[in-house]
Amino acid sequence: MSVQKWLAAAGLTLSLVGLTACSGSGDGDAASSSSAVPPEDAASSSAPQEMPEAMPEPDLSGIPDPVATVNGEDVPKDDFAAYYESQFASAAGQAQMSGEEMDTEQLQADTLDTVVDSVLLRQAAEEAGLEPTDEEVDGLLEELATGNGLESVDEFLGVLEEQGMDEETARREARNQLAIQAYVEQEAEVEEPSEEELRDYYDELVGQQEEAADQGESGASGTAQPQPEIPEFDEVRDQLAQQLTSEQQAAATDELVADLREDAEITSHL
Repeated sequence: MSVQKWLAAAGLTLSLVGLTACSGSGDGDAASSSSAVPPEDAASSSAPQEMPEAMPEPDLSGIPDPVATVNGEDVPKDDFAAYYESQFASAAGQAQMSGEEMDTEQLQADTLDTVVDSVLLRQAAEEAGLEPTDEEVDGLLEELATGNGLESVDEFLGVLEEQGMDEETARREARNQLAIQAYVEQEAEVEEPSEEELRDYYDELVGQQEEAADQGESGASGTAQPQPEIPEFDEVRDQLAQQLTSEQQAAATDELVADLREDAEITSHL
């Protein structure tokens, strides 16, 4: 399970950002699509217009409530549904592009694993006595508001309210996420990457880009697309360090979750 997944399962960083993105783009997308072809052009065209296939909707009718019990704590269906819906949309889009049938049973099982993992991490954070302050919660909400192009936390909370999440729930989920982050940082041994590791990583990325460029030139029937210029190592050193640290933290989180699962009592109701 990646860091992004357990953050999403914690409830706020990805799932709520997804809500605000949907609320901010709905009317604009409709307006742009309706004005893309002027009415007179559409009327004069004799060629039939192929309508895009509608995206399927997730079927949650057979999902039990609760979906699981973790160390005596029931996991509500709503917690599962919030993450499953976002994963379903992504998987449906990929299936539509590839033409392959989507495995909804596997998607549900993977979603449940992710949600259970987040519950285990939250429980462990609570047992460790990691309690974020109100100031830290406000800071996270402000960061999310700014990241979504909103001017204030109140505006961000207002958008969430429109999407069905009240302020109390939003703050609770923010607190849970911060507790999980603190627990992972406390328990996961992540060392700062060395200069040698950073340069090896940079060389690997450069090699991959050069290989992709060579393949593009050899396989192209016409003019090859120009490849972006590779920045110098010093220009991207900080980004490389951040990426390597994130990868190490993800691996460490996997180990933490595996240890927590060994000692946990988990019952799936799916």
